Amino acid sequence: MNRPSFSWRQKLITISLLCLVIPSIMTLALTGLYTKNELTTKASVKAEQSLEVADLYISNIVRDMLNAFNMLQYDSEFITNLRLASNSYDNSKGNQVDFFAYKPVAEKLEQLTFFGGKTYVTIVLPNGLYFSNYSTYQNDLSSLYKESWLQQMAGDPVNTTNWIGVQNNYVRSDSERFPQLITVVRTIRLYANASNAYIIISKPEQQIHEIFSKYAEDQTMMLLDGTGTIVSHANVHMIGTKVPSAMLTTGLTEKMAWNGGEYIAYNHPLSFAEWSLQSLTPYWVVTGNIGNFLNDIFVFQALFFVLFSFVLLYLLRQLTKPIVQLVKTAARVELGNLDQRSLVTGQDEIGRLGSSFDRMLDKIEDMIRQIEWEQGRKRMAELEALQAQINPHFLFNTLNSIRLQVRMKGEVEIAEIISSLSTVLRMTINRNNEYITLHEESNTIQQYMKLMNFRHLENVELSISLASDTLLAMIPRFTLQPLIENAYLHGLKQKHGHIYLSSWKQGHILYVRVEDNGIGMTGEQLAHVTSMLTETGQPGDDKRERSSRINGIGLRNVHERLRIIYGDVYHMEIESSPGQGVRLTLRLPITFHKEANEHA
Repeated sequence: MNRPSFSWRQKLITISLLCLVIPSIMTLALTGLYTKNELTTKASVKAEQSLEVADLYISNIVRDMLNAFNMLQYDSEFITNLRLASNSYDNSKGNQVDFFAYKPVAEKLEQLTFFGGKTYVTIVLPNGLYFSNYSTYQNDLSSLYKESWLQQMAGDPVNTTNWIGVQNNYVRSDSERFPQLITVVRTIRLYANASNAYIIISKPEQQIHEIFSKYAEDQTMMLLDGTGTIVSHANVHMIGTKVPSAMLTTGLTEKMAWNGGEYIAYNHPLSFAEWSLQSLTPYWVVTGNIGNFLNDIFVFQALFFVLFSFVLLYLLRQLTKPIVQLVKTAARVELGNLDQRSLVTGQDEIGRLGSSFDRMLDKIEDMIRQIEWEQGRKRMAELEALQAQINPHFLFNTLNSIRLQVRMKGEVEIAEIISSLSTVLRMTINRNNEYITLHEESNTIQQYMKLMNFRHLENVELSISLASDTLLAMIPRFTLQPLIENAYLHGLKQKHGHIYLSSWKQGHILYVRVEDNGIGMTGEQLAHVTSMLTETGQPGDDKRERSSRINGIGLRNVHERLRIIYGDVYHMEIESSPGQGVRLTLRLPITFHKEANEHA
């Protein structure tokens, strides 16, 4: 499949437009990339600052909780009160405890103050006794003993701090207001080798995610434990789920896909329990403004591109117009229109090329005229030389006298033969016009066939079927007679047969066909004849060709003569096969009397 080719002008315009488009696209892309990087950097700085504020707040909360652990654990008076309360507790008597032993512990817990608001402090002793800084009315804290994390800590060493993370609020009275708690547990012992007791401090998760919303309105901030589990999040449904491990990478992650969105992630490690703060800034928030900005730039660049493209196309068309004109002129000249001129002028290289091209065509046209004149003179000289080989006037007058004498003696058939011979000779003598009508040429052929039948004593029939609109068409003299003679001598071998002459017109083309029902030709013979017609050497080398001439004009002479007169418009086609005769068709431009005289 052929690919469509681009003209020189199209290539120039395409390259020029690409030189406009490519730098604009590269500039727009680099601007967008640089701006996005800059905005990403600013977003990471902002996220880091927000996380540092959140870190400070959470660190105060955690420090406050750790201080509470230390204050309780290392207060000897408090530990003593716990021992007294534990010793006075008898779970066999309905879980009763001595009031005076219980009161100091409860007061100590109530005196604790914490940063950030509500804090639940619970002390769980191994014998089932527990204390809290909140009301235990309608709260059965015995369920804490069943917690898996508490059971796992039963064998932990003393002073082990376990960061439980987030859990459901075990204080029923506040469960609706604070559904989730962040809990830290530390193991203590009232006596050496005794079972572990536990100090449990819990903070409402809400206190932490409120700071996230306050300092990071355009960010999603969360608190993660060491395994990547979300401990605190503004969306309560996300609490307890895990984030991808890639989010636990400390520092900036420029593009992170999570939950169907893309984020700029920043992870800030905390100083306790391998917990960390994670900030997620939606990527579209960072790039949204730059996207609008780039869209505006793109619109302006598109408008400028369209404007300058029209200007560029106009200028390029003006600059390349002379070249296009030269190409069109050359194409018309190639088709044979030698009278075409480019009319391109100017002082630049294109103008000088156009002037040189037109002068070259002028010289070529003069040379062609000179050659045509010389060829015409040559044809006339050859014809006159051939006709001068005999004295036609003498023969014509003599034959007329003989015809009259014979006719007077009653030999009508002989007189008709002599009349036919006279007609043929008259056409030979007439040198006034090189062109005659097809009708006159056919009359001459009829007379010639009478002579040939008389000479060879054979009755070869000639059928003539000429279209009425071709009868007055002008053709060169002695065009068809050599073709009829060739069919008579070689096609029919001078024996009985039939020769057909026909003509028709298609548009401005005249078709003349001569065919016989003779022996025909083999493929090799047909190839030989075709090759002979295309040769430009001296005719007469073949004896059969010499035998087909009349007055020295053979089949190849007719072909050469018509080719010189009509050029590429003329065509001779020969068709034949053994036993099927020969069909010879001439294609000539149709001309009439006035046109033929002008052509001659």
